[in-house]
Amino acid sequence: MTDDSFNAVQPSELSDQERARVRAEVRYARLVMEESRPSTEVKPKTGIEKVLGYLSNGFVLLLVGALITSVLVPGFQRSYENRKQQLNLMQECLGQFLLYSNSIWQEYYAILPLTQELEIDKDEYLKYLKEIAQIKLKRYDAFAKVQALAVAYRHDGDAGNTPVETALNNYAIQLNSASAAIDTWLKGLYCTPVNREESPCNQFDPTFDAFTEYEKIKELVVKIGNRESDNAAALMVQEINELYKGGA
Repeated sequence: MTDDSFNAVQPSELSDQERARVRAEVRYARLVMEESRPSTEVKPKTGIEKVLGYLSNGFVLLLVGALITSVLVPGFQRSYENRKQQLNLMQECLGQFLLYSNSIWQEYYAILPLTQELEIDKDEYLKYLKEIAQIKLKRYDAFAKVQALAVAYRHDGDAGNTPVETALNNYAIQLNSASAAIDTWLKGLYCTPVNREESPCNQFDPTFDAFTEYEKIKELVVKIGNRESDNAAALMVQEINELYKGGA
């Protein structure tokens, strides 16, 4: 075979255009293969995914359960018990206050039969004085309990008196004024119309009129025994309801 015949069967060389086309097809095929291959790149996890991942671990779940059982549940239980005890004390304080405020009406009605008398003697005076003194002693005992229980109306961090405690103290001042007026009325009836020299009639008032002075006491007792006591009680009930709703 001659050199001419060998050259005749050799493939002709590719043109530049064909080479460019082949290279483009190769790049396209490589790109298709890379796109179809599974990605090995790891995407960063979000915060929620990390938390869920931790919680899927059995040991972590065990630790979380132990934390809830040993710390959170007892904490919630203590908070519930403290709130329940506070509510009981606040309600007891309200009950004692109602007994305390009612005592002024007991004093008021105790002297009602005497409004028809022009005068009373020493024995009768001492009898009513003793009866009123017993009412006062019960009232003082009730108020001591009210003051002690009123601490339950303090919230966490309260160092001074609460609005309830302030209202109770102001009410006590007004109630004592009404009680003192009743004492003055009883003494006035005993010392009138006779000018008695012995105590407590050292200051004789000849113009004293039992019924007129009793009507003045009535206005004072109604104001304190109704309106003022209702205001204080309403404030206490409001505090109780707020604590109850807060724990519901």
